[in-house]
Amino acid sequence: MAATILGLDSTSVRPQPAFRCQQSENGGWTASHTIIVTRAGFDTAGIQALFAKGSLLTGVDANIPSFFTFLKITDVSVSAEEGDLITLEVNAAGSTAAQYELGDGTGLDIESLPTYELRGQLSDASFSHHRKWLDLGDADKFLLGILLGGSIEYKPSIGKLIKLTEDNNFFNWPEQLTADDAKSFAALIQQGQTTYESSKYTWTETTEGLGQLTAAQLNKLGLIATPRGTPPEAGGTRNWKLTSATQSQQGELYRTTLEWQLSDEGGFNSFLYDS
Repeated sequence: MAATILGLDSTSVRPQPAFRCQQSENGGWTASHTIIVTRAGFDTAGIQALFAKGSLLTGVDANIPSFFTFLKITDVSVSAEEGDLITLEVNAAGSTAAQYELGDGTGLDIESLPTYELRGQLSDASFSHHRKWLDLGDADKFLLGILLGGSIEYKPSIGKLIKLTEDNNFFNWPEQLTADDAKSFAALIQQGQTTYESSKYTWTETTEGLGQLTAAQLNKLGLIATPRGTPPEAGGTRNWKLTSATQSQQGELYRTTLEWQLSDEGGFNSFLYDS
């Protein structure tokens, strides 16, 4: 260490060995470096400017490999121990590629390194969203709605909708369910079940690089859109909708995650969700 600190004065910036840099699977680079300065030098505006957020890392160490001239400082931690020296742990980030192509900004840059993930999960949904419910006639749907409201009951043993009387007797409701599927729903409702497990599939794209989300990307949120990558094809008349967009920033390195959700059979309503 003695050889490292000899000759330091208030204008000195002494990079230490072992500059470290790592590239993520999406192409972004993050780096860390250790720099030593004197206490007197640390208090000067010139030294502080070198370590300001957004400053080039080459400003504090011109000898790092020339490939990394794009790295910019994101944060600095300071360790001031006894003596005249201060140790600065410097973190930097950056990328050589943009996330999105020039022009209309709808596609990825040719040097972008996206990763994709398919995630499927189950969530509770009302019977009224089930495809078998949607296929019922209006009259059966209306009667099932009354049953859900508690005004009438369903007696599976006779396959009839009934109305209980005050003396614990009952009479058949004037209108009855006709479809077998409607009667199956009625039996489940009578048992207290009103939901089913609905499958939802999400296709996620993650990228890193220069530049924020483009206007073309922002304007697609909430609309029917074809995902990039190679999502598996679903049977039936299903389509995808862009349902989530998340972006974080580390220096000038942007990380963006876009999510598309697969519709149920029949697709998303084109009147509401098509541009």
